[in-house]
Amino acid sequence: MNKDIKTDFNLGGTIETALSGQYELKVGSVLKEAWQQTIKHFVSFSPAIIVLLVLQALIFYIALKLQLGDLGIIVDSLSDPEAFNQNVVQAIVMANFSYEVVSAPIYAGICLMAMSHAAGLKTQLKHISKGLQFTVPVIIVTLIGLVIQILAGMLLPFLSLYFSLAFSNTILLICEKNIPPMQALLLSLRAANKKLLTLAGVYFVILVMFVIAAMFYGIGLIFVLPFFFHAKGVIYRNMFGIRLKIVSTGTHKGSGGDDDNNNSQVFNA
Repeated sequence: MNKDIKTDFNLGGTIETALSGQYELKVGSVLKEAWQQTIKHFVSFSPAIIVLLVLQALIFYIALKLQLGDLGIIVDSLSDPEAFNQNVVQAIVMANFSYEVVSAPIYAGICLMAMSHAAGLKTQLKHISKGLQFTVPVIIVTLIGLVIQILAGMLLPFLSLYFSLAFSNTILLICEKNIPPMQALLLSLRAANKKLLTLAGVYFVILVMFVIAAMFYGIGLIFVLPFFFHAKGVIYRNMFGIRLKIVSTGTHKGSGGDDDNNNSQVFNA
């Protein structure tokens, strides 16, 4: 008779160490590991990134279409600045808001995949759906975070960037530790404040990489986007830790077995 032996352990930091700032987080180390994970999982992870981009582009297009009707207005505004009125600006802002909120569960799934890479696990394209089980809290926290950033940006532009940085771990806190939205926002903010300069350094380098990638017709984004998600995963692991479960089974390999059920190296959130 075979019996499974399950062992739980924590990899990286904890909530307590995150709030006290007693964890190691260096700009160079985070960027180096994020790049290593990007190269290692490039082939298997890139399709998930493409799915997210296509979904966001589709949502953005639909949102613009519903508001403007004729998208030729945007094209005309490029040649005629006077055509670029407040209605066009408002439509673009709302479309951007819409795609971030609606695609948030898929975004969460990709964050979980990148986090699992930081834990040494493998993922598959189907794991992009892992965020769907957290749809309601993820959408709620995305809405709250965006509203706070918009309001803060109306007061001082750099405050919007600060809150974007401070709330960067909220989705993973919800999905990985099952923390409620408001508590996740507060925890992420408090922990980020302990290593604010280091986090700012990491995301500043990523921002520069995005700018450079855009200058080359966006081709570099095929590396920068996975790199961004892997950096988030490494940061989260070092700050809050990742709960892992090792399942040792006495089952011998046989024909027709499912590798996912017997391989502890495969992500299964």
